[in-house]
Amino acid sequence: MTIHDDLDRTRQAVQALEKSLLALRNRLGPHLDVLRLMDDLERCAADLSRLEQQLRAPGRHELVVIPDGDYEQGFWADVEHEGLGAPGRRAP
Repeated sequence: MTIHDDLDRTRQAVQALEKSLLALRNRLGPHLDVLRLMDDLERCAADLSRLEQQLRAPGRHELVVIPDGDYEQGFWADVEHEGLGAPGRRAP
């Protein structure tokens, strides 16, 4: 089973819990504990979404390929030289 399978199962469980809590709220009305559970569920859903986004982003262990070709001529314009300051403002 892959991590994406686990995420899908978790998403389905969150959705099933939401459906059950809505049924409880409809039956009991705005009961404090049901409302608190719904708030907790909202946080869980948001955390799960954030986790899914993080797992879709390139991981730290993945190498990023930087092309060997030259950069466009204006790419480094107005960039300060490390330790030297901006061009034209060098210390005497």
